[in-house]
Amino acid sequence: MKQKIYHIIIVLLIAVPGVAQQKEQCIQDILKLEEQIYLKKYLEGEKPVYIHYEIVTTDWQNKSITSKVKIYKGFNNMHFFSDQANIYQDEKDILMVLKTQKLIMRENSSEKLVNEKINDQMLFAKKQFLQSCELIKCENLATDKTLKIVELKAKDDMDGVLFIDEMTYTYNPTTNKLIKSTISYKKGYKVKTINIKYHQLDMASNYKFYKAPKYVVNKKGELLVKYAKFELIDNRTAE
Repeated sequence: MKQKIYHIIIVLLIAVPGVAQQKEQCIQDILKLEEQIYLKKYLEGEKPVYIHYEIVTTDWQNKSITSKVKIYKGFNNMHFFSDQANIYQDEKDILMVLKTQKLIMRENSSEKLVNEKINDQMLFAKKQFLQSCELIKCENLATDKTLKIVELKAKDDMDGVLFIDEMTYTYNPTTNKLIKSTISYKKGYKVKTINIKYHQLDMASNYKFYKAPKYVVNKKGELLVKYAKFELIDNRTAE
């Protein structure tokens, strides 16, 4: 269940024969954007980062599901809000509220989630993957010269694990803001495309974190009134 809760989605781009400098610059641009959004190392006392984006998942019958996502991330804390689920995590607890299923999962928080080495390893793996890709395009948009578009085709699919075919990123190189991204998958994977449009990125929000259980249960460990019709599954283990 922890793997399902913490499965981290996005993998990225880049490469072109004879244009090594351009390839490396494109890789660095994308890695910086990814690190800023997903792999930032949070320090105690820092203000939380706020991310707001919309994700559209399309299957091979061209049926799409849209979900609006808001994430607040800080030192030892993460709050995730979407149409399907809310997640509250601190240094001790993780509570996942599955709205459609009317189910709440409670787990021990994993120290690995705040381990800086995990971020370093992910960044290294992403860079390796990007360097293995073929760079199709890395240029300013014709319709808006302030924006840049990067298109890549995956060549090394990590032994068929990723199923990624192509990736496209649109971003503002001046403000270092990612505008949107698209991942296209190979046939055989259940998803055809994932499109993400980024609405807001605040690197120093005024959001306040409280202990994760406070959002879901009372002091006795019982579900709050608004979750009275939900089932609580407590998977915590003694530490």
